[in-house]
Amino acid sequence: MSPGIKPRQTLLQLRDKSVRRLVESERAVERSFHEGRLLASLAVGLLLVGFLLVAQWRGNQSFTREIERQSDQDLAIIIQEITGVNVGLRDEVMRLEVRILDAERETKDTSELLNEAAEELDALKLMTGLDPAVGPGVLVRIEDPEHVLLAQDFVALVHELRAGGAEAISVNGRRVTATSGFSEADGHVVLDGMRLTGGYVVEAIGDAGSLEQALTMPGGLESRFASFPGVTTEVERDGSVSVGAALERRMTYGRPVEGD
Repeated sequence: MSPGIKPRQTLLQLRDKSVRRLVESERAVERSFHEGRLLASLAVGLLLVGFLLVAQWRGNQSFTREIERQSDQDLAIIIQEITGVNVGLRDEVMRLEVRILDAERETKDTSELLNEAAEELDALKLMTGLDPAVGPGVLVRIEDPEHVLLAQDFVALVHELRAGGAEAISVNGRRVTATSGFSEADGHVVLDGMRLTGGYVVEAIGDAGSLEQALTMPGGLESRFASFPGVTTEVERDGSVSVGAALERRMTYGRPVEGD
């Protein structure tokens, strides 16, 4: 090793030590600065808290001394004023509570009215055929291979079912409504423009017992149909009769009457 290398390494080591000491000194100064700022902030906060506490204590003391300096008459007036304010506040609270109760009652009444209106609307839609319906009722299967039944026979059948309490009726899948009509064309019965062919299937929703009794009672429609040649009628109770919606029909000449 050359004699000049060792002194050079020594100088490098001394320089590195000096740099590390300088860095450590700067870090120590920075920590001291941050610690000082933290202590100063804490001191300011404590001073503010102490100031507020002292101010509150002095305010209480001043209020107490002010009350003590008042005469009995003045104190009575102050108490009377405070009592009046409290009574007014209680009245306001009661008034607001009454308004809240009234608003809740009005909301409840409005909700009940809306529910009743919705139920009535649903019932009207079912009765007018605007919506499909499902429920207990009867199925009436009629075979008429000779086509001896006339439109008036189906009108009588529908009237018997309605007299028995039918809420919805369909014939061969076509909904019968208040505006429906039976007619005849080319030896076939026609319902609202649809020719009824093949075996007839009449579906009616209502009290199954009442509907069955209306059709099968002695001298009723079933016995009348049985007197026609080749006509057979079968009435069957069903716990879930499905009746489709009627075809949409719009008024051409009629319009609602406007009332007050």
